[in-house]
Amino acid sequence: MRQATPWPVVNHVPDECVDLGEVQGIPCWVHPEIAAADHIITIGCVELHQYAGFSGGHKGVVVGCGGRATINALHSQAMTCHPAVEVGRLQGNPFREAVDSLGERIGTRLAIQWVAGHGWLAGDPRGILAEASRVLAPFYEHPSPEHSVLLRVPKTKAVNFYQASRAATYLGLSPAPPLHTGARLILDAACPEGLGTGSGELAFAKALHSVPAPWGDLLQGNAPDKGGVQRALMLARMAGRYSVIVAGCTNPEPLCSVGIEATSRTAEEIAGPDALVLETPFIKLPQLVSAE
Repeated sequence: MRQATPWPVVNHVPDECVDLGEVQGIPCWVHPEIAAADHIITIGCVELHQYAGFSGGHKGVVVGCGGRATINALHSQAMTCHPAVEVGRLQGNPFREAVDSLGERIGTRLAIQWVAGHGWLAGDPRGILAEASRVLAPFYEHPSPEHSVLLRVPKTKAVNFYQASRAATYLGLSPAPPLHTGARLILDAACPEGLGTGSGELAFAKALHSVPAPWGDLLQGNAPDKGGVQRALMLARMAGRYSVIVAGCTNPEPLCSVGIEATSRTAEEIAGPDALVLETPFIKLPQLVSAE
């Protein structure tokens, strides 16, 4: 019996890509083997995403296998701070539209996506993401604003503050967060890597170190358009309304050095018994019930 040859695994390097022109003014650079492929399939999970509305679809190729010029353009301040670029939003979202158009230029035709609590979906990347977002139904009603929210950060995203901070900004910058002004967002995240060690995380850390907390100066056009800096911009936008505390932190010093309150004390100790607890902040978020 002939043994099948395993598919080769190639590590993507964003500085070793080919140019496929421009789409909506954004350079379309992608890994050369993807550019030369007859068929392109993207596989991943669908969850909330700060800019694209939801992860998945064309984003797996466009950003996951994109060139640095593409990534930087998509994550520019003008794009990520656009009022229609919002967590949980697909329609009318210019970031999402740019990603989908770039993916179609590259030639991605099939997305296979895992949706928590549902299972696998497969089909056209745009269509399957719309269906996945409907199935996921990430927003649910909450009757009144809260003073404290405890957010459980999954271990895969609790390795550093760059990733863990997304739980806070997803809620704080969602369409109708059930939060009083000045509310405490308590992240249950160990953050053993501190702010993070990858190239994007290092750009994030550099941006936070460049201005004093709560980093409002970054929103005045002083932030470079570079992958990773967009996370600092989101943190600055949210810090003007709410405070962030990282609890259960095993490496608090790097976070404290940029003005983040971090402690080894448990999240339960910090939050107290009356805090709203979110077990899956990357999948489900409460929204304040309209007064109408």
